[in-house]
Amino acid sequence: MKKKILIIKTGATGDVVRTSVLLHALINDEVTWITAKKNIFVLPDRFPALSRIVAIEDNANCENLKTDIFDLILSLDDDIESVKLASSLCCKKLTGAFYNNNNHKIEYTDDSAAWFDLSLISRHGKETADKMKYEATKSVQSYFYDMIGLNFSGEEYIIPEEIMLRNCPLNTKLIGIEDRAGTRWPSKCWNGYKELAQKLEKHGYEIRFFKERNNIRDYMRDIADCSLVITGDTLAMHFALALKIPTVAIFTCTSPHEIYDYGIMEKVISPHLWKAFYKTEYVHEAVESITQKMVWTAIEKLL
Repeated sequence: MKKKILIIKTGATGDVVRTSVLLHALINDEVTWITAKKNIFVLPDRFPALSRIVAIEDNANCENLKTDIFDLILSLDDDIESVKLASSLCCKKLTGAFYNNNNHKIEYTDDSAAWFDLSLISRHGKETADKMKYEATKSVQSYFYDMIGLNFSGEEYIIPEEIMLRNCPLNTKLIGIEDRAGTRWPSKCWNGYKELAQKLEKHGYEIRFFKERNNIRDYMRDIADCSLVITGDTLAMHFALALKIPTVAIFTCTSPHEIYDYGIMEKVISPHLWKAFYKTEYVHEAVESITQKMVWTAIEKLL
């Protein structure tokens, strides 16, 4: 018998793409997904189990969800809008973050504690949470599968079918580089991409620096054309993994262990990672300690 499942994952687009692995486990269920409007087109709208995608900005449709009774709500974000929505809907079970009206606080369920203990809403406080996160060795997918009582065993990202069908690079010499990152973590931007691109061009490779596109699927197509992607911990990294493209990922301030490599990724990790770990200011030691040699060695392993 099909269960009615609601996933609330609205945040960073790359995190939404990564969360799509849960759909494998819910293939026989009826899944509604609440996300940010900007993320709707990265979700696999033709996937059999995914019956509805609702933008959290769409107040009318979110309100309509209150007439449903869900067997399970997976509340995977910790922002106030998401948790208040999760807490306002009817369900037999809620796993994840919720809003406690009694003490006016965001809390989380015990079966999601392994993940949220490492977050900004951690019961242990941010300092301890950051230390726990730094020492943890599990992928994000493993934490999410644990929440639903299953073991993660390498289930792949699920993205729109039209993008997956495109993934057959005609130019095997085309290497894509994403040298940008969001403003929240300034240390994500390594300062050696231009020098690296020049070296790759001297070795006969064509370089594509990814640019912002008006349509997110056009950005996905730009990545799909490449035979190798070099990036930080960014959306491009998640799209490359989804497209099964060999990837060199540079980690200067975020957790490398949380990223499952699917056997196609080489991770270049800053020796000063802890100094910049989830810091919102630029930490030059963490960035500048990534050398050209470190990145080149990772490229050679994949090429």
